[in-house]
Amino acid sequence: MKMEYPEYYERFACIAGACTDSCCARWEIDVDDESYYYYQTVQGDFGERIRGCLHEEVTEGEDGPEYEWSFPLTPDRRCPFLNDADLCDMYTALGHDRLPRTCREFPRGDAVVGNYHQIDVAVACPEANRLIFEDLEHPIRYVMRDEPTGVPALDRYCAAEEPKLDNESMGRLFDLLEERNQLMEVLQDTSYPLRERYGVLFQLATEYGVDASAENHEALVELIDRMELLDERWSRVYDPVKRAMDTGFPCAFVLEGLAEWDGEGTRPEPGSMDAAMVDSEKELVRFLVYLVFRYYIDGYFENSLTGVYRLLLRGFHMMRLLLAALTPEQFLDPETRRDLYHVWSREVEHSPENFHLIKAE
Repeated sequence: MKMEYPEYYERFACIAGACTDSCCARWEIDVDDESYYYYQTVQGDFGERIRGCLHEEVTEGEDGPEYEWSFPLTPDRRCPFLNDADLCDMYTALGHDRLPRTCREFPRGDAVVGNYHQIDVAVACPEANRLIFEDLEHPIRYVMRDEPTGVPALDRYCAAEEPKLDNESMGRLFDLLEERNQLMEVLQDTSYPLRERYGVLFQLATEYGVDASAENHEALVELIDRMELLDERWSRVYDPVKRAMDTGFPCAFVLEGLAEWDGEGTRPEPGSMDAAMVDSEKELVRFLVYLVFRYYIDGYFENSLTGVYRLLLRGFHMMRLLLAALTPEQFLDPETRRDLYHVWSREVEHSPENFHLIKAE
């Protein structure tokens, strides 16, 4: 099994109670089949507590009833097993391996095609967010391995049985990954101006059937208004966008131009608005590269890259709107800018309804 992942993946570790957020709040926890059936066997008061928290939803499928289970949130929008110290009672009682798969894996995400396995971590996690944006001076490097690494979260994939692909499927996968890698390389190649790098993205989107000219701010706001609200923090960062559509954006320069330092002349002074504008564009590029690596593989499963390019363009423009709606004081603060990506990811990437809306329409 060949594994590919961003280099910062090896340095990721959950910081638990020290985290500024909680992945155990504000969204329901899906329960996979294996975990559900195990929870039916847990004895004692804790077993009763688990079964009392489980919610079952039954839908009619082609072959009969289909069952889905979850742990709905408490009235204060927390997982029912998240205690007052922001630690997990289920982890304490049963151990990590008995958590639902969602909890065991988050913020890790993976996709498998044949003997190729890609893995990364979601920008929705504050610690993953920190790692993704901590080095703006160098491109994100991706690692390909086919042998043990000493990192348990990676090595468990090494022993996986390799599914076989026919020659046509192998060729299609190779071509898709090659194009993905070329796009990530172009986006991060600072020898070309930003406008040219973004231009490659827009041109590819057009070639794959996405009308880049139709992705204007008004249409995007109408689309966002249809999204499911998962987290009140989304309202906090998005409501200023709606107001600014009428009154003007406090940081309108984010929408009007591109800021970069070409390595010549005087470097923008740290802490200045010029420096913040340059860093903001670098952050946006890293976000795009994150999306390209994470979702380009969807083109293989969907037999089309149209949805992927809708996601890339809409993600790009959504972040520009959110950044432009910040006050100048907020824009100067790197943590405030980067938190927008964290909130966006929670609201879009981790809602099947919202994600489908952004990709499919």
